[in-house]
Amino acid sequence: MRRTVRERPGERPDTAVLTRRTASPTDQVLDLQRSAGNASVSAMLARQTATAPATLPTAEELTSRISNCIGVWETNRGGDAPNPQESSLDTVAGVKASMATIEQATMPYALDALRRHTSLRALADPPITRAEIDAAILRVQAVPTLLTAVNTAAAAGTTPDDFIRDQQAVITPSGLGDDHVRTMFSAVELKNTIDTKHGELSKTKTPQQAAAEIPQEDRLGLGAGSLSSYIRTPRNWGENRAAWQRVAVDLMPGNVGARVNTIATSSGGTALAGPVVRARVDAQLAQTPQPTEQQLVERVAQANNPNETGYGGNVWATYQRLYP
Repeated sequence: MRRTVRERPGERPDTAVLTRRTASPTDQVLDLQRSAGNASVSAMLARQTATAPATLPTAEELTSRISNCIGVWETNRGGDAPNPQESSLDTVAGVKASMATIEQATMPYALDALRRHTSLRALADPPITRAEIDAAILRVQAVPTLLTAVNTAAAAGTTPDDFIRDQQAVITPSGLGDDHVRTMFSAVELKNTIDTKHGELSKTKTPQQAAAEIPQEDRLGLGAGSLSSYIRTPRNWGENRAAWQRVAVDLMPGNVGARVNTIATSSGGTALAGPVVRARVDAQLAQTPQPTEQQLVERVAQANNPNETGYGGNVWATYQRLYP
């Protein structure tokens, strides 16, 4: 038989005493109306409860979560943690388009982060100066201009040697050499072949089969897997532009390219993501009205890769899986 022990006055612990909030006159009237069965008042109060904004995680927590999810989507899809690595596709420039980071940072992305965040510059030895960053940014901006000029010249039948002789004003700002320009001209021919092969794909011809039809000497060092990827998805050719930008900075005096890479790959490839994602999170949290957690995650993530349709949504799906 269970005994019930009643507390005597004065023996009740302070922690057991529940203080009641003093209700305002308006709250008292609404409570009375709801208790009396006033359906309109009950519905209004229910709507207020349903539409009350959810409390978001802290900016620090959001930064950590979003960075992790971007890293998973970029380097280890379906996994629980990023696997920092360079981009997988071969390029005609002979280097990978991105550095081994959780966000697969390209050179323009890394330089922009270094320009914005002084703390990152000190991670190199010696620290990268603002002057070096500005000079590197000019180089990466010059590369697309050079590539466009090469494409136009090649379409017009201009030879590489004639272009090199007449277009030094376009070539010099990139820091690239004559042999690089000649490779760019050959790459125009390869890209035309890739586009043609893409148009030939069918149920009976796979990208792998189409790639096998391209002679080895015309592949400019691209492996079969990368060549197949370019044929399957021609827009992936943009990897080559990013690779040329990386080469342009790598050719700078003072080992600027190597020092940028050291910063980008430090802390397990997360160094750049922290301040970049945090700045974007803070910008979203400052919005009025404040975005929902889904909106914030999608917007911050999409800014990481604005050219990939649905990128933010894919990162959000990863976020939901890892942080239910």
